[in-house]
Amino acid sequence: MHLYKDALEQLQDGVLIINNDGMIQFANSTFLKRSGYSESDILNQKANYLLHNAPNKTTMNWQGEIELKLKNNSSVTQWINYNPINDEYGDTKHAIIMLSNYEKSELDPLTKLPNRYLLQKQLKNILVDSQKNDKIFAVLYMDLDRFKFVNDTLGHSYGDLLLQQACERMKNSIGDEHILARMGGDEFVCVLQNLQNEGDAENIAKSIVSSFSKPFTLHDIEIHISTSIGISLFPYDGDDDEILLTNADSAMYRAKKKGRNQYEKANIEVSAGCFERLIIENNLRKALERNELSLNFQPQLDIRNEKVIGFEALLRWNHPDLGNIPPSDFIPIAEETGLILPIGDWVLKNACLKLKEWENAGFDSLRIAVNLSAQQFLQKNMVEKIKEVIKETSINPECLELEITEGVVIHDVDSAISVLKQLRDIGVQISIDDFGTGYSSLNYLKELPVNTLKIDRSFIFDIDSNPSSKALTAAITTMAHDLKLNVVAEGVETYKQLSYVKKSSCDVIQGFYFSRPLQSNRVIDFLNANQETNTQRCI
Repeated sequence: MHLYKDALEQLQDGVLIINNDGMIQFANSTFLKRSGYSESDILNQKANYLLHNAPNKTTMNWQGEIELKLKNNSSVTQWINYNPINDEYGDTKHAIIMLSNYEKSELDPLTKLPNRYLLQKQLKNILVDSQKNDKIFAVLYMDLDRFKFVNDTLGHSYGDLLLQQACERMKNSIGDEHILARMGGDEFVCVLQNLQNEGDAENIAKSIVSSFSKPFTLHDIEIHISTSIGISLFPYDGDDDEILLTNADSAMYRAKKKGRNQYEKANIEVSAGCFERLIIENNLRKALERNELSLNFQPQLDIRNEKVIGFEALLRWNHPDLGNIPPSDFIPIAEETGLILPIGDWVLKNACLKLKEWENAGFDSLRIAVNLSAQQFLQKNMVEKIKEVIKETSINPECLELEITEGVVIHDVDSAISVLKQLRDIGVQISIDDFGTGYSSLNYLKELPVNTLKIDRSFIFDIDSNPSSKALTAAITTMAHDLKLNVVAEGVETYKQLSYVKKSSCDVIQGFYFSRPLQSNRVIDFLNANQETNTQRCI
């Protein structure tokens, strides 16, 4: 330990060692001299008090710009490299932080390329020159495909060697007149200057991709690695260094999604869509606590006795600045981010509370249908959550209908059957939503303990003009009735559609022809009015 400390004292970079709690355990003399602190000032103090914007977790690699707070209360900008330290058992209990003055940290130590900081300075200068002289240039954002696999299987020494060899191939492909920099990890950026047109940038990108076709030799082991590249062009894809980098980065990820080993050009519309998506995600995280979410209720009508039997709960989001955001815009984001779980819990509880409110108003035979996402259904404690909501809201479990899609079931049929049986034992009703658009396997359908099939609206939409939709709707209804299942036709909007749905012997309809989704405060008035009028005119 003394030997290690002596070695760290010889470095011209400042060094801190922190524990898992972010507390400083060691500081070398370079750091103490640069910061003005003594050992007694900072030992066992929080590193983040001194290093603004630096992470405080010992389990992550990180490099970047921070502000070092000096003892005289001023601050100085530093570039830090933050690396975890593993013990002999592979556990991370400490991290080492190395602080460099910018004038000494403009080159990446592994590849000797410009680092992120130097690249940004060079890019700003190129921008000024290009704007002044009406030039175009390109930014290529490059990432090694499956690099993590090499690091995880062969070790970091092999990964470092691969990065060095990849760097040489990139430099050979672009020539000396362009800038190549390492952003960190396995990400590189090339700035192509003096271009005549967009085709010049594409040709260089093709050359880089082609240079990776030959295997890399790492200590006598051959490795095949490709690269994905995103291209942004000044001024067409941005007039700011950060925007150009961001758009090239987004294009690179699209290249990866399309199969890797290729390049993609920036698409401003796609980038704008990603930005809009980010705004929605950030606001969605706060929507629950700000009470911006609400439920609308789509009435369901029993065709045989011409009576409203229940409602489907539909989630709505009214943002104070963005207005009404369609579910098709925010539900997929909620599912991708995991926000669908707390949101789904909120929907379930509030739908059941409304059901209880209607019961107290004298409508005690209604049913409420609530959609369950795949993530909700796959939760291990999902059944317990349903039981808790039923108990908390004091509803009759037989009045609660949970809607799931075919896709949720088919991935693990045995597990799904087990969960559905538990729900059936509680008394909860189960329906398969959007039936006919997913897997539609009759082999599993006959085994599922469900009560209802909801025919997807795509069949109802053209049932009066498309013979196939007409035939499929009739076939699904016949099959469902043979299996003792009820059938709901969604999306009934015209009298002709209603007529064909009746001919197909569907049991229940919902759609704009009968009623649009109702706001929460209008449901009881709607039910009272429906009791007083002859629903025969609707059928």
